[in-house]
Amino acid sequence: MKNENFETFSVYGFSIEYPQVCRIEFNPKSRRESGDVVFHFPDREKLYLSWGVLEQARKRFPTVEKQAEQGVETLRKSGNPKNFERVQQDTLNINTHSAIYNHLKLAQPLPGLFSSKKTTERHSHSCHLQCEDSSRYFVIYSLLSPRGPEDFGELLLTMVHSFKCH
Repeated sequence: MKNENFETFSVYGFSIEYPQVCRIEFNPKSRRESGDVVFHFPDREKLYLSWGVLEQARKRFPTVEKQAEQGVETLRKSGNPKNFERVQQDTLNINTHSAIYNHLKLAQPLPGLFSSKKTTERHSHSCHLQCEDSSRYFVIYSLLSPRGPEDFGELLLTMVHSFKCH
């Protein structure tokens, strides 16, 4: 049953349900083979949907698990985070495919000359999926601001479970 507060975004043969309150920004360089779109929420949070050529991804990541783990490592190494923690990791069944969901918590140093010891807590949610039927990989992710809603992960998972990749 479709949620009446959601609408369908569909392009290049894939689709996802998103909250009606979102503003959608389509990367003008996006093509059928690869690209991304951003769902902007009224509270300034953003959710990204990226896709690319599966064959190219599989050269570096033979499995979706390895691709998801690389995403975690990239975040761990960016911005010099402190107290990096994997809060949750799950394997999901999305549109007949095995997908990897990660919820991470990290404390990032505040920018500025005198605030080097102060940090701000952020949460990251991501879902990685590889689809042989469409010959593409997909990543749905968000890095929340420090004031991001605690239930954003539930919203992301609602959107992920609505995702149709082929």
